[in-house]
Amino acid sequence: MTEEIFEQLNTLSARLHGLNEQGLVLTLAAFADDSLRELLLSYMFDNAATKKLVSGFDAPLGTFSAKINAAFSLGLITPGQYSDLEHTRKIRNIFSHTWHEVSFQVPSVEKHILALSYSNLHLVFPNTLREKLETSISSLLLELKVAISRIAKERKKPVPLGSRIYAGIPGEGESNFNLCISKLGEISEALEVTAGEEKRFLTHAKKLWIEKCLRVISHSSEDIQNLYIGKLFELVSPEETKFSNLYEGYRS
Repeated sequence: MTEEIFEQLNTLSARLHGLNEQGLVLTLAAFADDSLRELLLSYMFDNAATKKLVSGFDAPLGTFSAKINAAFSLGLITPGQYSDLEHTRKIRNIFSHTWHEVSFQVPSVEKHILALSYSNLHLVFPNTLREKLETSISSLLLELKVAISRIAKERKKPVPLGSRIYAGIPGEGESNFNLCISKLGEISEALEVTAGEEKRFLTHAKKLWIEKCLRVISHSSEDIQNLYIGKLFELVSPEETKFSNLYEGYRS
């Protein structure tokens, strides 16, 4: 699954390369709209009523906005994904519904790009608004594809299926843990000298590496777990792990 995800990411990046700002926005929004349609169709019963509801002329769930709201109300996307899709929709509308020249630097566009979640698959700070938009929404599109795949495999009754995906770490437990600790140390030092959007990105990256660290710990033996958690708490506080459900017991 991991290799397939990165193959799809590379394919998508190649398709987006060379597009101007308007082309990039409209293409990403169209992909998101189509992915939501596929997500809803895969989750609902396969019958004529479902197709009439989601697709075709004057379909109640035919608009981008309606698809976003429907997917969120059914638990198919997370609150963060819902927010990112809403920002994407608003950016698309600005580029689509004005006769004036529009760019990413226009305040009404910039605020929505800055509000997007950082990609969980790109661990390098996006230096431009275009990079932020492209990496954030590309990651979101792949997350929607993963949700569609899960539904196709499980075919269960409606349950919350929205989830974020994280880039894994190839290698053995000890080397992976040492890498996580090293990255957390680098990020902690960088946080002391950065500000603004880059600081926000580093805070996001710190959470990702804490999560990776906890995942390594969860697959280690009990005696190693105690050693690793001690080393982790030399760099981060128990409070900073509250976002994760992996190690409730270590917060006492």
